[in-house]
Amino acid sequence: MQIRKARFDTKRITLTASLAALYIIPRTIPLDRLIGISGAITFSGIITPVLGVFLAPSYGILAVFLGTMIAAFIPGSAGTLKFGGLDFLGGALNVALISLLIRGRRTEATLMYVATLGLFVINPNTEIFVGTNLPNLPPPFQWLRLPSPPVPYLWLHLVALGVLVSPLTRNLRDSFVFGARRDLAKAVFVVAFVGTMIEHVTGGILFASVVGAGALSFWPAIFLVYPFERAIIVLGAVLVCTPLLLASRDLIARYRLQET
Repeated sequence: MQIRKARFDTKRITLTASLAALYIIPRTIPLDRLIGISGAITFSGIITPVLGVFLAPSYGILAVFLGTMIAAFIPGSAGTLKFGGLDFLGGALNVALISLLIRGRRTEATLMYVATLGLFVINPNTEIFVGTNLPNLPPPFQWLRLPSPPVPYLWLHLVALGVLVSPLTRNLRDSFVFGARRDLAKAVFVVAFVGTMIEHVTGGILFASVVGAGALSFWPAIFLVYPFERAIIVLGAVLVCTPLLLASRDLIARYRLQET
């Protein structure tokens, strides 16, 4: 029995290492420049649904940590370490949340998401409403002002929370294991959207904590840009992960979406 368990653990560790290597590839590719600090946002989020399918939360976090650290030392990589090396936390929560959702652990996933939003809100260097603080636009666009009351900075994160608690996140396992291409693409879209939003708010917490009070002046600009960045990541995840997961159906069945 101990021999069988050792073999199983070896397989999971091997799979974790392989997926960490897969995570490195998009982690080195820049998507956009970071606002307020040096560095770049990368395409790493487009591959997290694959990691979430094959890896339980603990192994998914390990894979992201390893991939982040290795990518940081690749010459020319966009995945340089930020926030004192803690920037892996965003991707780690992304993968962990997706892994929980696919395994039917919606309550744990929701609590994780809500707790992360709460940490953002209570941070003194974050801004909850930015609508009245957006910079004046040059003529002839000065009329393009957000109406009062101000728009919550977390508006898209609240949309993701609504998706998270909706029927869209029920029975995701069946879509990933048995679903047709259309159902699988829909499931990838759902988990990639919720996952990238928890990754984004985690990055916001790190940004506010490291930059301090100086971060307050950057939230309006980030507010305008982040929906487009997240949309690109979600679309990329659908385009990349759907064919990969379809081609890996036998492997998915073999690993049976391990719980631990």
